[in-house]
Amino acid sequence: MTDDEKPGETAAPAELIRQLEDAGFFAQLSTLQANLQKISADIGDVAEIATKRLQETEDLAAHVLAIESILEVMLRAAPVDAEAVREAVKDRTSELTGTPEGSSVVQTAAAELLARTRN
Repeated sequence: MTDDEKPGETAAPAELIRQLEDAGFFAQLSTLQANLQKISADIGDVAEIATKRLQETEDLAAHVLAIESILEVMLRAAPVDAEAVREAVKDRTSELTGTPEGSSVVQTAAAELLARTRN
């Protein structure tokens, strides 16, 4: 014991550690560490899946843009009636959307494509 220590001070840390062990504190820390490692692995898996989905989305977008480009050229060569296209969109999407007008998103996309072919 040093001059600064009082009797019983050296036993206090050892006693605290023993109490923590008896209470299962260190076992809980070990379990927590294992759980955090599992969560970390799961987050890694989610990130990998998200990256794959992003690549699939980019591939799909590339295909849609390619098809739109081909269709745009075709529509310039053989124009179609815009009202007939609106009706076709309405017929194809009204049941899916539950609205008699059909999908406004599809209507807008079709209208934009038709507008590009008129320029």
